[in-house]
Amino acid sequence: MAAQQYLPIPKNIKALACETINRRIGRLPFTTNGIEVTEDLIAVTLECLNSETKRTLPFRPVSQKDGLLPGLADCLSERIGGDQNTPASVIADVLIDAGLAEPAETVDTATHVQAKGIRLLSPWTWHIASGDVPPCDTAGFTGSETDAWLAKCPICRTGILSQVTGKRLFGIPPTDYFLDCSHCGAKFVPEKDRFRLVSIAKISDPRWRQYLNSCKKPDEWAALVHDEKPVRKTSRISTSGYRVAQKKIVIPAQQPVVAPRPAKPARQVEGIPVTFSTIRDGSLTVSGAAKTFYFKPVSLRYLRGVKHDLFTQSQRIVQEVLEAPAFSDIKPLFTKECLRYLPLRLGPVTEELRQKNTTIYRQLLNKYGDEDFCSFEMQDETLAKKKGVLLVYVQGKLCHIAACHSSYDDLINHTFGNISADQCYIDGDEMACRINCISGAFRNTPVFWLHELSDDKMIDDVVSDLRGCYFKDLSA
Repeated sequence: MAAQQYLPIPKNIKALACETINRRIGRLPFTTNGIEVTEDLIAVTLECLNSETKRTLPFRPVSQKDGLLPGLADCLSERIGGDQNTPASVIADVLIDAGLAEPAETVDTATHVQAKGIRLLSPWTWHIASGDVPPCDTAGFTGSETDAWLAKCPICRTGILSQVTGKRLFGIPPTDYFLDCSHCGAKFVPEKDRFRLVSIAKISDPRWRQYLNSCKKPDEWAALVHDEKPVRKTSRISTSGYRVAQKKIVIPAQQPVVAPRPAKPARQVEGIPVTFSTIRDGSLTVSGAAKTFYFKPVSLRYLRGVKHDLFTQSQRIVQEVLEAPAFSDIKPLFTKECLRYLPLRLGPVTEELRQKNTTIYRQLLNKYGDEDFCSFEMQDETLAKKKGVLLVYVQGKLCHIAACHSSYDDLINHTFGNISADQCYIDGDEMACRINCISGAFRNTPVFWLHELSDDKMIDDVVSDLRGCYFKDLSA
């Protein structure tokens, strides 16, 4: 097989990738699991993934029709030298958590076994004719102003605007594409040489409510990114009939209608304050009524980036949903004020109600339904097959005690680690939403603690014992 050809990463894509990781994961360079993650390591990894036709590499080599497909560790070893098995695993998790890549699977044609891998997302790919262009479609516009506003969302000043095709926004006339922010979810639709802001993440934010439904040129949006005042060039005709030099007229920036509210405080964990001691192996010592139990910490693997506004993806019909007993209190109010929404999909309707800044949308969701969610699974597959008692304990607060009679895989990976859109509503799983939010907010510290037991009766006895000690008459 011919030697692999690696196309150098454009400077602006490298800079955007590193800046995205700086904002979402941590300031580069940083160390995780004993591996130093640097800008050069990120660039080399992106080049390795981009060099493949499908932008996908397995973690270990697999057989393909045209030969052996090397693993990500092999590619890094070829480029950097040395054993790169551990760095490959670490950098893959970083790219996935930052939203630059996603988990993937490849099939070994010799054994017909699926192998886990990683795929570079299309906005971060490039080709030989790319040059120094941003990792998204500029929609026919060129220039530094356009690059600036596509590279940094003018709403949150954190995410990157990517082109989305093949989808239609609810309540918006059909368009060939729209631009979507990778961080806050702001959406812009094109209108000739301008872009209209049709959706923002938090409509209650007074700083950006004034720009909702605004239609501006790319340079005007770019000026908002840098807090600049857009300028308009004009010219005049002198009395002699000749055009004189252009003059810049400064357009005053529109002032907010109300003062900005303070930044959202860090998440406060809801739970019972209690201090558990730890022993040398890191286990948690939990005292029951008549016995002391030892709980092991769980290491999680986060599969994708943060899911914003997950509830908007619900495809259920509003009229059918309102028949459920959980919606009995809100049904009369909804059918009276929002009758036209009954035959529509629940997710887009809830999103539109939120954009209108009405309180009725909040009554459709459970307490944690409009939070940001993540996807995760246990790293130890052997432990995932066991069963027993589970604690959710973080920042000195005991949040939940649960009996697990099937396997930890079902409870942690499939229930708490994989939230669906329908679970966000009042007839969904409020506890799963709550624990998923806690895990995502404190992903750098253990959240789940396990005590293995094989006897189902003993599991129930331990749960009853601990709930009686720490929750008493309260439900966990």
